Amino acid sequence: MTETTPPTAAEYWDAHWRAGRRYRPFDEREADVLRRQAGPGAGRPALDLGCGEGDLAAHLLDLGYAVTAVDWAPTAVAAARRRHPGLDVRRMDVTGDEVTALPHPAYALITCRLLFRWIPDKPAFLARVRALLAPGGLFWVGTPVHDPARGERRDWELGPAETELLTADWSRVDQEDLDGYRCFALRP
Repeated sequence: MTETTPPTAAEYWDAHWRAGRRYRPFDEREADVLRRQAGPGAGRPALDLGCGEGDLAAHLLDLGYAVTAVDWAPTAVAAARRRHPGLDVRRMDVTGDEVTALPHPAYALITCRLLFRWIPDKPAFLARVRALLAPGGLFWVGTPVHDPARGERRDWELGPAETELLTADWSRVDQEDLDGYRCFALRP
């Protein structure tokens, strides 16, 4: 029997990107929810964690934010740079200490789309987000959430405990459901 080392997060997700797997596209309905919650950027810094091909980050740029987009998969970073040449896209592990190398000490807006479910140490991740969030800032999360009425929980959906962990300890939590995909606007 041969033991294999499990892939790192970057290796795992990069294999998916190389294979051409794409996920829920960032659409106008989601863009509208985000626009209402975040408002105009007016040059304020925004950080898109797990940017994928960069469509959400490009939307933030259009809203006037000074955007930094990061992803741990090299193929996703290359795709984002190709699709959105004016975007500051960096390869970075958002679960580690690499976030200290970001260009701003604090961000008015931090987004996390289709990523939170896959973060191994969610409490540590949330602590990092809170440390990077400027006073009065917004942490915006878009993710599928399990609805028991739809049957068994699917692998990519947040369960009740993860949803509770995500929404705990914020002074304000706004949520909007888009057909099983939930947008969370979280404020300290």
